[in-house]
Amino acid sequence: MNLVEAYNSLDTPNSGNRNLFNAITLADFPFVKIAINNEGLPVILISSVSNSSYITQKNVRLKHLELTHNLECKVSENDSVIFQSFTVIIFNSSQESLQRYFLGIAETLIKSLSQSPTQQEILHLFKNFVEIFRTLTEIPTKTMQGLWGELFVMYASREPVRLLNYWHTMPEEKFDFNADNEKLEVKTSSTFERIHTFSSEQLNPPLGKEVLIASLFVKQSTNGQSISQLVSSLHQKLEDTTLIEKLYSIVSRTLGNSIEQSIKIKFDIDIAKNSLRFYRYQDVHKIEKIYIPNKVSEVRYKSDLTDIVPIELPLLKGGGLFRGL
Repeated sequence: MNLVEAYNSLDTPNSGNRNLFNAITLADFPFVKIAINNEGLPVILISSVSNSSYITQKNVRLKHLELTHNLECKVSENDSVIFQSFTVIIFNSSQESLQRYFLGIAETLIKSLSQSPTQQEILHLFKNFVEIFRTLTEIPTKTMQGLWGELFVMYASREPVRLLNYWHTMPEEKFDFNADNEKLEVKTSSTFERIHTFSSEQLNPPLGKEVLIASLFVKQSTNGQSISQLVSSLHQKLEDTTLIEKLYSIVSRTLGNSIEQSIKIKFDIDIAKNSLRFYRYQDVHKIEKIYIPNKVSEVRYKSDLTDIVPIELPLLKGGGLFRGL
């Protein structure tokens, strides 16, 4: 049973006591309980080895997250009640898609703990939570549609792990996927025209660098897949906790304070799948670098790919990145 399933199986406590929780102990992590509080919000309870560092740790309150050390709790589980001190992590949102997102992050970070976690480990866990969720108050760095396209390309690829390894750490980077000699840029269109905006650097890479352009159509659909669902699907295909943490961190940093609205919007998966094409950068119409004055920078323009013949992936010769497509 994963955290989402465990949380969904819990009933909300009928009590005005905010420190009363209905809970389930995780079979694989007996020091962790997934719980629900009297407001119906998901809670993570973590027991740890006590030491003097308790008194030096600060509690944290963010927009969506409340983290408290050494809190005396009343926990109801399997028709019995215990009183015990826990490290408590409360996710303050009733939005289902955001709750799934939070629980996915929690499940990943919990796996980094030992079977008897010390306060130092718990502190490190807190820092990771804070780092991810603090970005949710910042300005988005990319459109939700663009992020959905990148996640979809990984979701539809033969080797998502390989692509995730090369996914940009910072959303502002020139290429969405970068393996040094091989680069992939994802472009989406909601107008069903293959007219995309490029930077000069994307179509004029240094000598010896190969660039592929992934182009796909996107259309909002109530029966489609959301960013939250694509993230969950990718999470299930991954085993490396570092990569899973990278996935959630980049999504959080990219969406910023728009996450509440953006993470639940759905796009038609079949339209995206049937329209996905790959193009060699050499075949895309562009302004050659020699025609751009030395003191002119950040040149961007639209290019129409409609009449360009896409490359067939089985014929693509590539190494680390392209082999994963």
